[in-house]
Amino acid sequence: MMDAIQHALYVLSNALLLPTLLAILIMAAWSMLLLGGLVREWFTRPRVQRVLREARHLAKQQKSVKSPGKADGGALVRCLSECTLGLPARLAVLLGRDAPELSDYAKSLDDLEGEVAASLAQLSWLTRVAPMLGLMGTLIPLGPALTGLASGDVAVLSSHLVVAFTATVIGVLIGCCSFTMGLVRKHWYQHDMGELEYIFAQVSTGVATRGTHIGKEP
Repeated sequence: MMDAIQHALYVLSNALLLPTLLAILIMAAWSMLLLGGLVREWFTRPRVQRVLREARHLAKQQKSVKSPGKADGGALVRCLSECTLGLPARLAVLLGRDAPELSDYAKSLDDLEGEVAASLAQLSWLTRVAPMLGLMGTLIPLGPALTGLASGDVAVLSSHLVVAFTATVIGVLIGCCSFTMGLVRKHWYQHDMGELEYIFAQVSTGVATRGTHIGKEP
């Protein structure tokens, strides 16, 4: 009975090797795409900072309007639309090209915060899951490797050990890259969300500076 259980577990474990390695490869490609997007966005950070400064200056001018509800929201949207990437551009898309009602800003900021949380969740998931799959890719080949060692088949032993150690390295590398990208993006998003909330708090009595909760545990 015990031999049958051990054999079933051995077969099941070996059957998981190929899906595990494929998942690691997919995650590696995914992390490279995310890294490319991060580098591209990094080159646009000066423009994002400039647009946020201009929008903040415009918001202070809007604050001097006697009736905040009559402020020109379209001017802010046009200013934010100068960015092609980053949170200002995404918020401009949510608000639309037409002059929005100032009451729509709070909802748009909430929607944007949800998008940011989802973006950071992808990196958090990669940070945790990739090393786990790397560990699985290490442990699964050890069974056949030990079998090869017991039978004196050095070729089988070496081939499985190569797969095992390679899976570990790739999984840990994906986790390190994802963790670093998450820290960088979290810093950018916290700064930009704070700026956007401040900007729209200046021009609308219906938008209060709530403080961003990006990256905080619930």
